[in-house]
Amino acid sequence: MQKYTYSPPKIKDSTKLVDVLNQHGNVVCRFKRTYKSNLTRIVSYIWNIDWHVQIDVYSNDRDLVYQCKKTTKWVGHPYYQVFNCKTNEVFQITYKTWQKIAPEFLIISQSHEFTMKKEVMDWVRFYHQGKEVARWKMKTTEMFKTYLEIEEDCPIQDPEFFVCLLQNIFFIGD
Repeated sequence: MQKYTYSPPKIKDSTKLVDVLNQHGNVVCRFKRTYKSNLTRIVSYIWNIDWHVQIDVYSNDRDLVYQCKKTTKWVGHPYYQVFNCKTNEVFQITYKTWQKIAPEFLIISQSHEFTMKKEVMDWVRFYHQGKEVARWKMKTTEMFKTYLEIEEDCPIQDPEFFVCLLQNIFFIGD
């Protein structure tokens, strides 16, 4: 099992570059929130409206590896897309349930299908073919320190993918 930790910015509008560390304390990737324009950033800050959210994840070589974009509809839940910048694979993320407290998501690409379930005050769990393959948790008691665990049999071994997706959905949120 691979284990990672990071401490996201205390302010969700921040564009600070954040290091993701493996269990040995080595930086494996970095991420930050980006905005389409300065106007989008100002509107987001003043009215606390996150209509468009984008998280970019970079390798240690500073290459863009993954992007997660949130698109908000006028009615209903937003949907998310994760782009693998190296392979051009696109993951579509949609709500399976309408629950705000413990939502369930469906993650689909050409080669993968996952289910993601949020437990109240517990881990966000990833399932592939009914088996739990990864989990993510942010601890408010530790100043939002975040933990990511990826099982060896998970089809996606990139912590960048999970950080990108989960930071967008569960840190910034709806």
